[in-house]
Amino acid sequence: MPEQLPPRPDPWTGEPRPPRAPGFFKWDKPPKDQDSERDRSQRRKPTPPEGQGPVLEWYRHSQRYSIGMGLAGFVLIGILIGFRQGLDYSWLSIPWMWLFLAVAGLGMYGIFRLVDPAVGADWLKVGRTWVLLYELTDIKVRHRGMSMHLDLKDSGGRKVQVKVDELQEDRDMWDLVYNGLLHSVVTNGATTNWAAHSLLEVPDQPE
Repeated sequence: MPEQLPPRPDPWTGEPRPPRAPGFFKWDKPPKDQDSERDRSQRRKPTPPEGQGPVLEWYRHSQRYSIGMGLAGFVLIGILIGFRQGLDYSWLSIPWMWLFLAVAGLGMYGIFRLVDPAVGADWLKVGRTWVLLYELTDIKVRHRGMSMHLDLKDSGGRKVQVKVDELQEDRDMWDLVYNGLLHSVVTNGATTNWAAHSLLEVPDQPE
């Protein structure tokens, strides 16, 4: 029932913070100050959408981690090509194949480096797209490739698509996002799908 919902944080102070949210998978994440995969540079901190309250939580992989993943992708793709060639690595003598591997490694680096979700008390921003978390009209969980994505649309027609893993890189960020999902369903009757309920434990609309 609406009266049983956790309070909505103040848009500018972010208080009170919501309780720990269900549907969280990354229980092995270390504390923020011990997360070696995390970029802590305030210079690269995302900015809030125009007219909205301050950024409360954000996440981006560190440059070192992203480079490591790019190198891992470079090596893994090379190994897979070798297997397809019957463990014959003579193709490495072809210059353009090295270029192909380099591009693949850079692509992998970019995938991890460009993860930059940020949340305020009542908004979620991913790249240049953003939504108001307490005015969501559509909340869907969809699988794309090997990843689980959260597709959101708010009352202003704004849309965000983001990997659930990216939101859950920061426990406090997920709590803020989930509280918005919860309120949007229970008080606003946002449209959902089965996966949102079964995987992220978003409640059904009250009868």
